[in-house]
Amino acid sequence: MILRVTVPTTDSALRSGFVATWHKAEGDRIEFGEDLCDIVIDAFARLERTHRATLLGSTPKFRRRRSKVVLGVKKGRGQVTVRLVSAESGVRLGKVLVEEGGRIEVGSLIAVMTGADGDLSGNIETAPEARIVLNVPDTEGPDDFA
Repeated sequence: MILRVTVPTTDSALRSGFVATWHKAEGDRIEFGEDLCDIVIDAFARLERTHRATLLGSTPKFRRRRSKVVLGVKKGRGQVTVRLVSAESGVRLGKVLVEEGGRIEVGSLIAVMTGADGDLSGNIETAPEARIVLNVPDTEGPDDFA
């Protein structure tokens, strides 16, 4: 059994980033709820595009005033660290395809999970996707992932 580990697409604004840390090594057993890796998302859709779309129906005067206040503030760059958590149980991390520091796109393949036997034979392209949960940090707490 082979399962593809991809970066979940949860928000259309998230674009790309890099793998910061792998919490599991190749061959490690993975159970439900265990952390796989941390990913830093550093490219977002531009905020200006989003606000212009919502302001199209407004009057030109409001649109000019609103554009100066809101659209000029955010440039669409920054960094958010998210954690990928396994929703699979009784599997192993078969092969890491993107090492720490490697660039990724949201939705891209970053690793392969195998069954308990660790057999990697099979076609990765036709393998089903592993169930992965994207854990966004709680910004209110002292610890990012409290």
